[in-house]
Amino acid sequence: MIAALASVRAAPRRALIVAAVALALPALALAPGGLGPVAARAGLVAAALGAAALVARRRPAPAAKPAIAIISRAPLARDAGVAIVEADGRRLLVGYGSGGVQLLSDAPAAADRSAP
Repeated sequence: MIAALASVRAAPRRALIVAAVALALPALALAPGGLGPVAARAGLVAAALGAAALVARRRPAPAAKPAIAIISRAPLARDAGVAIVEADGRRLLVGYGSGGVQLLSDAPAAADRSAP
């Protein structure tokens, strides 16, 4: 139940609902008529769902490597230049300007350059 309360810090409306349930469960457990085991199971399920929601929220999504990356650019004129672009394991030297983009050179991507 504490995990469920911790997961609703930013949502006051949800916090009210969780607090109401937290207060109602002990009342159901003590009520005559055999609701104790049902209330205990409901509390355990609610706590498990709250813990699962916390774990899912804290785990960041894996970062995907971009399919295309501009490694370097150099302007040649006001509206033209060259760029080294890495795409699909290849490095491309392209020229760009007002007339469009043109492939100037194509080579395999360099291995890790940080190694001596």
